[in-house]
Amino acid sequence: MLMRFQMDKAKPVDTPLNPSLPLVKAKPGDKRTDITTYQELTGSLNHAAIFSRPDISFAVSKLSQFNSDPTETHMKAARRVLAYLKGTINYSIIYGDATDAEIHVYTQAIHSDDYLSILGFADADHASDKDDRKSQTGYVFLINNAGVVWESHKQHSVALSTRDAEYMALSDASREAIARTHLYDDLQIITVQPPLLYSDSITALLLTDESAPYQRSKHIDTRYHYIRDILKKDQIQVDYVPSEENPADVFTKALSSDLHHRCVLGMGLRPFYPQ
Repeated sequence: MLMRFQMDKAKPVDTPLNPSLPLVKAKPGDKRTDITTYQELTGSLNHAAIFSRPDISFAVSKLSQFNSDPTETHMKAARRVLAYLKGTINYSIIYGDATDAEIHVYTQAIHSDDYLSILGFADADHASDKDDRKSQTGYVFLINNAGVVWESHKQHSVALSTRDAEYMALSDASREAIARTHLYDDLQIITVQPPLLYSDSITALLLTDESAPYQRSKHIDTRYHYIRDILKKDQIQVDYVPSEENPADVFTKALSSDLHHRCVLGMGLRPFYPQ
Protein backbone atom coordinates (compact mmCIF):
# COMPACT_ATOMS: atom_id res chain seq x y z
CA MET A 1 0.00 0.00 0.00
CA LEU A 2 2.80 2.40 0.87
CA MET A 3 4.82 1.57 -2.25
CA ARG A 4 2.72 3.89 -4.43
CA PHE A 5 4.21 6.81 -2.49
CA GLN A 6 7.65 6.00 -3.91
CA MET A 7 9.45 4.95 -0.76
CA ASP A 8 12.51 4.08 -2.84
CA LYS A 9 13.15 7.77 -3.52
CA ALA A 10 13.21 8.67 0.17
CA LYS A 11 16.58 8.95 1.89
CA PRO A 12 16.52 6.78 5.05
CA VAL A 13 16.40 8.56 8.43
CA ASP A 14 16.67 7.14 11.96
CA THR A 15 13.52 8.64 13.53
CA PRO A 16 9.98 9.08 12.16
CA LEU A 17 9.72 12.79 13.05
CA ASN A 18 12.28 15.51 13.51
CA PRO A 19 12.20 16.34 17.26
CA SER A 20 13.38 19.91 16.56
CA LEU A 21 10.54 20.67 14.13
CA PRO A 22 7.19 21.25 15.93
CA LEU A 23 4.14 20.67 13.73
CA VAL A 24 1.32 23.22 14.00
CA LYS A 25 -1.86 24.11 12.15
CA ALA A 26 -1.62 25.92 8.84
CA LYS A 27 -1.39 29.70 8.98
CA PRO A 28 -2.27 32.30 6.33
CA GLY A 29 0.49 32.36 3.77
CA ASP A 30 1.63 28.77 4.35
CA LYS A 31 1.95 26.75 1.17
CA ARG A 32 -0.72 24.07 1.02
CA THR A 33 -0.35 20.57 -0.37
CA ASP A 34 -2.88 18.32 -2.09
CA ILE A 35 -5.38 17.19 0.55
CA THR A 36 -6.29 13.90 -1.12
CA THR A 37 -2.68 12.79 -1.50
CA TYR A 38 -1.89 13.77 2.07
CA GLN A 39 -4.91 11.94 3.47
CA GLU A 40 -4.09 8.83 1.44
CA LEU A 41 -0.55 8.89 2.77
CA THR A 42 -1.53 9.32 6.44
CA GLY A 43 -4.21 6.67 6.01
CA SER A 44 -1.69 4.20 4.64
CA LEU A 45 0.77 5.02 7.42
CA ASN A 46 -2.00 4.53 9.96
CA HIS A 47 -2.58 1.02 8.63
CA ALA A 48 1.06 0.16 9.27
CA ALA A 49 1.03 1.83 12.70
CA ILE A 50 -2.00 -0.15 13.86
CA PHE A 51 -0.95 -3.60 12.72
CA SER A 52 2.82 -3.89 12.86
CA ARG A 53 4.75 -0.66 13.42
CA PRO A 54 4.06 0.86 16.84
CA ASP A 55 7.19 2.99 16.46
CA ILE A 56 5.38 5.32 14.02
CA SER A 57 2.16 5.60 16.04
CA PHE A 58 2.93 9.02 17.47
CA ALA A 59 3.99 10.37 14.09
CA VAL A 60 0.79 9.14 12.46
CA SER A 61 -1.36 10.49 15.30
CA LYS A 62 0.29 13.89 14.96
CA LEU A 63 0.19 14.06 11.17
CA SER A 64 -3.46 12.98 11.04
CA GLN A 65 -4.43 16.09 13.01
CA PHE A 66 -3.73 18.15 9.88
CA ASN A 67 -5.75 16.08 7.41
CA SER A 68 -8.25 18.87 6.78
CA ASP A 69 -5.67 21.52 5.89
CA PRO A 70 -2.18 20.11 5.27
CA THR A 71 0.79 22.24 4.29
CA GLU A 72 4.02 21.41 2.51
CA THR A 73 5.65 21.18 5.95
CA HIS A 74 3.19 18.49 6.97
CA MET A 75 3.72 16.60 3.73
CA LYS A 76 7.48 16.76 4.17
CA ALA A 77 7.10 15.35 7.68
CA ALA A 78 4.86 12.55 6.37
CA ARG A 79 7.42 11.64 3.73
CA ARG A 80 10.05 11.51 6.47
CA VAL A 81 8.01 8.71 8.07
CA LEU A 82 8.24 6.88 4.73
CA ALA A 83 11.99 7.38 4.77
CA TYR A 84 12.15 5.98 8.29
CA LEU A 85 10.16 2.91 7.24
CA LYS A 86 12.53 2.41 4.34
CA GLY A 87 15.50 2.42 6.70
CA THR A 88 13.82 0.00 9.11
CA ILE A 89 12.04 -2.19 6.58
CA ASN A 90 13.33 -5.37 8.27
CA TYR A 91 11.96 -4.43 11.71
CA SER A 92 9.51 -6.93 13.17
CA ILE A 93 7.83 -7.49 16.51
CA ILE A 94 9.72 -10.44 17.96
CA TYR A 95 8.32 -12.32 20.95
CA GLY A 96 10.73 -13.91 23.39
CA ASP A 97 10.95 -14.78 27.06
CA ALA A 98 12.21 -13.15 30.22
CA THR A 99 15.66 -14.69 29.81
CA ASP A 100 16.40 -12.57 26.74
CA ALA A 101 19.47 -10.46 27.55
CA GLU A 102 18.20 -7.42 25.69
CA ILE A 103 14.86 -7.24 27.49
CA HIS A 104 14.53 -4.85 30.43
CA VAL A 105 14.20 -6.27 33.94
CA TYR A 106 10.55 -5.26 34.37
CA THR A 107 9.30 -8.25 32.42
CA GLN A 108 11.11 -10.59 34.81
CA ALA A 109 9.03 -9.33 37.74
CA ILE A 110 5.91 -11.09 36.43
CA HIS A 111 7.41 -13.85 34.32
CA SER A 112 5.97 -17.34 34.65
CA ASP A 113 6.74 -20.44 32.63
CA ASP A 114 3.17 -21.67 33.01
CA TYR A 115 0.91 -18.64 32.70
CA LEU A 116 0.53 -15.55 30.59
CA SER A 117 1.58 -12.21 32.08
CA ILE A 118 0.30 -8.79 31.00
CA LEU A 119 2.74 -5.90 31.34
CA GLY A 120 1.88 -2.31 30.41
CA PHE A 121 3.64 1.05 30.24
CA ALA A 122 1.85 4.42 30.17
CA ASP A 123 3.17 7.92 29.56
CA ALA A 124 2.05 11.44 28.68
CA ASP A 125 3.57 14.62 27.32
CA HIS A 126 1.97 17.59 29.06
CA ALA A 127 0.54 20.42 26.91
CA SER A 128 2.54 19.22 23.92
CA ASP A 129 0.11 20.45 21.26
CA LYS A 130 1.20 23.97 20.33
CA ASP A 131 -2.25 24.86 18.99
CA ASP A 132 -4.62 23.89 21.83
CA ARG A 133 -2.15 22.90 24.64
CA LYS A 134 -3.67 19.46 25.06
CA SER A 135 -1.40 16.63 26.17
CA GLN A 136 -0.51 13.42 24.37
CA THR A 137 -1.28 9.99 25.84
CA GLY A 138 0.68 6.88 24.97
CA TYR A 139 0.70 3.33 26.24
CA VAL A 140 1.86 -0.12 25.20
CA PHE A 141 1.13 -3.61 26.54
CA LEU A 142 3.61 -6.44 26.22
CA ILE A 143 3.16 -10.18 26.23
CA ASN A 144 6.26 -12.37 26.04
CA ASN A 145 8.28 -9.16 25.99
CA ALA A 146 6.80 -7.66 22.85
CA GLY A 147 3.94 -5.33 22.04
CA VAL A 148 0.44 -6.68 21.43
CA VAL A 149 -1.52 -3.44 21.72
CA TRP A 150 -0.47 0.22 21.72
CA GLU A 151 -2.03 3.64 21.51
CA SER A 152 -1.04 7.24 20.86
CA HIS A 153 -3.67 9.97 20.97
CA LYS A 154 -4.25 13.54 22.03
CA GLN A 155 -6.14 13.85 25.30
CA HIS A 156 -9.73 15.06 25.15
CA SER A 157 -9.35 17.85 27.68
CA VAL A 158 -6.57 20.19 28.76
CA ALA A 159 -4.55 18.89 31.70
CA LEU A 160 -3.58 21.58 34.19
CA SER A 161 -0.33 19.89 35.18
CA THR A 162 2.08 17.14 34.22
CA ARG A 163 0.66 15.10 37.09
CA ASP A 164 -2.86 15.37 35.68
CA ALA A 165 -1.73 14.46 32.16
CA GLU A 166 0.14 11.39 33.43
CA TYR A 167 -2.82 10.35 35.58
CA MET A 168 -5.19 10.62 32.62
CA ALA A 169 -2.83 8.49 30.52
CA LEU A 170 -2.58 5.93 33.32
CA SER A 171 -6.36 5.73 33.54
CA ASP A 172 -6.75 5.24 29.79
CA ALA A 173 -4.16 2.47 29.90
CA SER A 174 -5.94 0.82 32.83
CA ARG A 175 -9.11 0.45 30.76
CA GLU A 176 -7.07 -1.30 28.08
CA ALA A 177 -5.57 -3.56 30.74
CA ILE A 178 -9.05 -4.65 31.85
CA ALA A 179 -10.03 -5.22 28.21
CA ARG A 180 -6.98 -7.49 27.82
CA THR A 181 -8.00 -9.44 30.91
CA HIS A 182 -11.54 -9.97 29.64
CA LEU A 183 -10.25 -11.07 26.24
CA TYR A 184 -7.97 -13.72 27.72
CA ASP A 185 -10.71 -14.87 30.08
CA ASP A 186 -12.98 -15.39 27.06
CA LEU A 187 -10.21 -17.37 25.39
CA GLN A 188 -9.73 -19.38 28.60
CA ILE A 189 -6.12 -18.24 28.85
CA ILE A 190 -4.89 -18.10 32.44
CA THR A 191 -2.94 -15.01 33.51
CA VAL A 192 -0.42 -15.27 36.32
CA GLN A 193 -1.69 -12.19 38.17
CA PRO A 194 -3.53 -8.90 37.53
CA PRO A 195 -1.99 -6.78 34.77
CA LEU A 196 0.99 -4.72 35.93
CA LEU A 197 0.98 -1.14 34.66
CA TYR A 198 4.05 1.09 34.91
CA SER A 199 4.23 4.89 34.92
CA ASP A 200 7.20 7.24 35.23
CA SER A 201 5.20 9.75 37.32
CA ILE A 202 5.28 9.19 41.07
CA THR A 203 2.67 11.89 41.69
CA ALA A 204 0.28 10.31 39.18
CA LEU A 205 0.72 6.95 40.91
CA LEU A 206 -0.04 8.57 44.26
CA LEU A 207 -3.17 10.08 42.77
CA THR A 208 -4.53 6.62 41.99
CA ASP A 209 -5.05 6.21 45.73
CA GLU A 210 -8.36 7.96 46.46
CA SER A 211 -7.28 8.51 50.07
CA ALA A 212 -4.31 10.61 48.92
CA PRO A 213 -4.56 14.25 50.09
CA TYR A 214 -4.95 15.80 46.62
CA GLN A 215 -7.99 18.02 46.85
CA ARG A 216 -7.09 19.68 43.58
CA SER A 217 -7.77 16.43 41.74
CA LYS A 218 -11.51 17.19 41.93
CA HIS A 219 -11.31 19.11 38.65
CA ILE A 220 -10.27 15.97 36.74
CA ASP A 221 -13.06 14.36 34.73
CA THR A 222 -14.65 11.63 36.85
CA ARG A 223 -14.14 9.02 34.12
CA TYR A 224 -10.40 9.16 34.77
CA HIS A 225 -10.93 8.08 38.38
CA TYR A 226 -12.00 4.68 37.07
CA ILE A 227 -8.49 3.47 37.81
CA ARG A 228 -9.03 3.98 41.54
CA ASP A 229 -12.00 1.62 41.50
CA ILE A 230 -10.24 -1.24 39.71
CA LEU A 231 -7.18 -0.83 41.92
CA LYS A 232 -9.35 -1.25 45.01
CA LYS A 233 -10.75 -4.43 43.47
CA ASP A 234 -7.19 -5.70 42.77
CA GLN A 235 -7.95 -5.98 39.07
CA ILE A 236 -4.69 -4.27 38.10
CA GLN A 237 -1.38 -3.31 39.71
CA VAL A 238 0.60 -0.10 39.21
CA ASP A 239 4.26 0.65 39.78
CA TYR A 240 7.00 3.15 38.94
CA VAL A 241 9.47 2.96 36.08
CA PRO A 242 12.20 5.57 35.38
CA SER A 243 11.45 7.78 32.38
CA GLU A 244 14.50 6.61 30.47
CA GLU A 245 13.29 3.00 30.73
CA ASN A 246 9.67 3.64 29.76
CA PRO A 247 9.03 2.45 26.17
CA ALA A 248 5.70 4.31 26.11
CA ASP A 249 7.70 7.54 25.77
CA VAL A 250 7.86 6.91 22.02
CA PHE A 251 4.06 7.28 21.81
CA THR A 252 3.98 10.81 23.26
CA LYS A 253 6.61 12.84 21.44
CA ALA A 254 9.28 12.90 18.75
CA LEU A 255 12.49 11.60 20.32
CA SER A 256 16.17 11.76 19.59
CA SER A 257 17.66 8.79 17.75
CA ASP A 258 19.10 7.09 20.85
CA LEU A 259 15.94 7.45 22.93
CA HIS A 260 13.71 6.41 20.06
CA HIS A 261 15.56 3.17 19.40
CA ARG A 262 15.78 2.38 23.11
CA CYS A 263 11.97 2.53 23.26
CA VAL A 264 11.68 0.51 20.06
CA LEU A 265 13.82 -2.25 21.53
CA GLY A 266 11.89 -2.10 24.80
CA MET A 267 8.65 -3.12 23.08
CA GLY A 268 10.17 -6.00 21.14
CA LEU A 269 10.60 -4.31 17.76
CA ARG A 270 13.94 -5.15 16.16
CA PRO A 271 15.57 -6.13 12.85
CA PHE A 272 14.64 -9.59 11.64
CA TYR A 273 16.54 -11.41 8.93
CA PRO A 274 15.02 -14.77 7.94
CA GLN A 275 17.51 -17.60 7.65
